[in-house]
Amino acid sequence: MNSKLLLHSRKHKGFVLVSVLMLGVLLISCATAFTWFVRMQVRGVFRERDSITKRSMATVAVNAVINILSEMEQHYDYDSPTQRWYQPFVAPFGDELGVWVIQITPLDDKIPLRNLFLPDGNTLRHEFDQPLQDMLEKLNHRELEFLLLDFLDKNNRPRVGGVERDEFINRPLNDMSELLILSPDITPEILYGTGTELGIEDYCTIYSDGKINLNFAPVHVMEILPGLSERGLAERIEQSRKDEPLKSLRDVQSLPGASPRTSTLLTNIACFKSRYFNVKIECLEDSGGGGTSFNIIFDRSTRQIVRWEEM
Repeated sequence: MNSKLLLHSRKHKGFVLVSVLMLGVLLISCATAFTWFVRMQVRGVFRERDSITKRSMATVAVNAVINILSEMEQHYDYDSPTQRWYQPFVAPFGDELGVWVIQITPLDDKIPLRNLFLPDGNTLRHEFDQPLQDMLEKLNHRELEFLLLDFLDKNNRPRVGGVERDEFINRPLNDMSELLILSPDITPEILYGTGTELGIEDYCTIYSDGKINLNFAPVHVMEILPGLSERGLAERIEQSRKDEPLKSLRDVQSLPGASPRTSTLLTNIACFKSRYFNVKIECLEDSGGGGTSFNIIFDRSTRQIVRWEEM
C-alpha cells in the first residue's frame, strides 16, 4: 500500500512539474509576443512620426515653391526649361532628414480637356476641333470623337453621331482616370498607352488654363496644332527652345518653316507661361535611393494645391 502511495505521489509531482514547465513556456511565449507587439507598435509610431514629418516638410517645400514662382511671375513673361529653377535641386533640410531632391515642371503643355468648350460648356472651341481629330487619328480611334465630347460636355443630349449614357459625367474632369467610365469604348491602353504606343494621356491634360505652353509641349502634341503640323516646325521649335526660350508668337513666326499665317492660327491656342505646376519631391533615405516621394500639383494663379500624391 505504501508503495502505491509513493508511486501516486511521484506521478502527482511529475504532473505538477510538467504543468509548471508548460506554464513557464506559456508565460515566456506571452512575454515574447508582448515584447514583439510593443516593438511593432513603437515602430509604427516612429513610422507615423516620420511620415508626418516628411509630409510637413513637403508642405513647407511646396509652399516655398509657390511663393517663389508667384514672385517670378512678376518678372518673367514665360516659363522655359532654360530657367535654372526648373532644374532638379537638393533642398537644404539637414542631414537628419535625409536628401531631398525637388523638381519643378510647368504644365499647361497638352490639349486642355477641361477647356475644350466655350463658356456654355457644350460648344467645342474651333481651334481644338482639328487637333482633337488628329489626335484620335494618330491613336487609331477616330470613332471616339463624339463619344468623348458627349462625355465631357455639360448637357445630356447626344451630338449627331454621338451617344449619351447614364454614367456620363457631363462636367469637367477631375482626374484623367474618369475617362475609363467610358469602358469598354476607352480602355486603359487607349487612355495611358502601352510601351510602344501613345495614349490619350500623352496628348491631353486636365491641368491647363486653356492654352498650350510651347516651351514645354511635347513634339507629338505640337505636331497636331494648327500652323505647326507641317514643314517640320514642331521639331524646329523643340530644338530652338533648348537654347533660347520662346517668349511670344513672333519668336515662332521667325523660325524657318513658319508660314505667314502661323502666328494667327496659334493665337487662341498657344502660350508661353504656365498656370499649373508639378512639384516632384523625393526624400532619399539612403544611397540605394529608398525613401518617400511626393507629386504635388498647384495652381499659381490662386496659389492653391490642387493634387497631392504620396508614394
